Amino acid sequence: MLNREDIVLLFLDDPEKLADEIIDENIPKSDEIRTLICDLGDPKCACLYAYYVDKSPHPDTRQGACKDPICALDYARYIDKSPHPDTRQGSCKDPECAYYYAEYVDKSPHPDTQQAVQKDPKWKEKYEKWENSLKKK
Repeated sequence: MLNREDIVLLFLDDPEKLADEIIDENIPKSDEIRTLICDLGDPKCACLYAYYVDKSPHPDTRQGACKDPICALDYARYIDKSPHPDTRQGSCKDPECAYYYAEYVDKSPHPDTQQAVQKDPKWKEKYEKWENSLKKK
């Protein structure tokens, strides 16, 4: 198991290596380490820590993951396994992620995702088609 100092050095050397260590479950589960991982500021590492180490949602890892729209979407789908205001807000930073959040997490239109897709004509059109397909069911 890696200790606090090893984690910081690994992160400074290459955040992807830290991500690999989290996936390999070489990172201990503790409040101190979770806080450290989240304070490092890498949304992917926060998301991976929640999935592989905590194996459940935690407010700190959710907050860390929501700094990136893809990580926020992944957190909602695979860790929360349900909508959450923080993950929706994080996903809505990107029109594509907002679309997929609506389809795969909310599973219905939501005002926040509707507003977010307006920023990109491609995702606005896909959203409208998806929304219309729901009305036909």
